[in-house]
Amino acid sequence: MRVLLTLILCLLALPVHAQCRGADVRSRLDAADLARLDAIVADTPFGTGIAWTARKAGRQITVIGTMHVFDPRIPPLAYALQPTIAAADLLLVEAGPEEEETMTRAMATDPSLMFLTDGPTLPDRLDEETWQALADAARARGVPVILAAKMQPWYLAMTLSMPPCAMPDVMAGKRGLDATLIEDALFARVPVQALEPWDTLFTVMAADPVEDQIEQLRLTITDDALQAEMFGTMLDSYFAGKTAEVWELSRIMSENMPGITPARGAALFQSIEDSLLTTRNAAWISVIGTASDTHPDVVVAVGAAHLPGKNGVLNLLAQDGWTLAPLD
Repeated sequence: MRVLLTLILCLLALPVHAQCRGADVRSRLDAADLARLDAIVADTPFGTGIAWTARKAGRQITVIGTMHVFDPRIPPLAYALQPTIAAADLLLVEAGPEEEETMTRAMATDPSLMFLTDGPTLPDRLDEETWQALADAARARGVPVILAAKMQPWYLAMTLSMPPCAMPDVMAGKRGLDATLIEDALFARVPVQALEPWDTLFTVMAADPVEDQIEQLRLTITDDALQAEMFGTMLDSYFAGKTAEVWELSRIMSENMPGITPARGAALFQSIEDSLLTTRNAAWISVIGTASDTHPDVVVAVGAAHLPGKNGVLNLLAQDGWTLAPLD
């Protein structure tokens, strides 16, 4: 579950340090799961490619699948995309500078966004063994245990999704492709607009009852070696443009996590996919369409997991009459 949360929230993006890598995680799958992975990927609409163009009635939309956290392979990719950004009339992103500033202020003034402000804390809600395992995981990431104890369960799960080997770059403020493209747009005087309100993810993640969040938090106690393998494999797949493979591999891995039945793992994955991808993708299409009515050349830069699939942004644009082609 820790791997799953990081996939969705960080879109596979963590620094590639030697200690963050391991064997290809697909070596853990049996022949049946590997065959299933290949079959699903082959049937996924727009299952490859991280940059596409969509055209309709003299208008153009460039859709770029991003990562939200730093990787050394980002700078050359961002450099290659600079002309596309500079030529655009508008850059649409999940959260722009204004939204990030608003979120920062809100987090500083409203503790309930991240912390349990009333009722029992996490040590009181968990058995001693589980809490100690979570506390050890928090320490390994430089998170004070006294703060971890008071975190909203979903927020602690998200925090623990970052493996210890990734924390130095996170703490150093190194950022992902989307942030780099925003900087390039601002430098080129291209306006930047958000696709959704700043608190969308907070609302989605906190929507489940605390009891359900506690259940998911228990599942974050996983093998760090497995987590490193997952990240290394996913990063390589992302830069190879295998966006559907990245997502579907995570789906299969969620069904094989220790301490959870395959059926429950599949249900948790589907629930998160519905709320964090499918629902948001559908809402974004109208925003993108409205923007393109007044801006003939729009760039949309969103997490790579939003691109592939029948409910992905690319297929939804195709259903809306746009003609799509990979961006060279």
